[in-house]
Amino acid sequence: MDLRVKRTTNNIKAAFFELRKKKSIDKISVKELSEVAMINKATFYLHYKDIYDLSESLEEELIQKIISEIRVKGFLRTRSDIFMLNDTLSKAMLSYRDEIRTLYSGFESNRFIDHLEDRLKEYIFSTFSQFKNNPEDNIILTFLIQGSYHAHIRNNSYGDELLTKTTSALFAKLVD
Repeated sequence: MDLRVKRTTNNIKAAFFELRKKKSIDKISVKELSEVAMINKATFYLHYKDIYDLSESLEEELIQKIISEIRVKGFLRTRSDIFMLNDTLSKAMLSYRDEIRTLYSGFESNRFIDHLEDRLKEYIFSTFSQFKNNPEDNIILTFLIQGSYHAHIRNNSYGDELLTKTTSALFAKLVD
């Protein structure tokens, strides 16, 4: 990728995050974002259709980062490996906490975990196709993924280590 294009897209993304921390997505205009990114509106439109397209692109990038961290670990070869998913998922959610909060603030907060759950299930089902048609396994995966996320979001004042330790212990009990 051309260095100028990369710099421009990075400026656009940084400007979006800066504005998104202050206001809801429906209050951000392309004009305002372009001013903060120090580009003209036409340049923005070379890269994205609108603000929502940019937001969806950033959301997809975030989901991909989390999924790739799980893939890099190389587990999920056996059913018992699934409990290890929580540790990696917890660490990923903690390391991307600011991005998650910024992109999915307010009324959009549950959209992130729903999207992540769908993508994680796709990945898990590609390894364990038998899970896909098993209602109990689907319920357990939903509970593990959604529960871990909400435990982290609602209890972050207890500290990252305790959150990860506690959710991992629950994960292991459920998988057994």
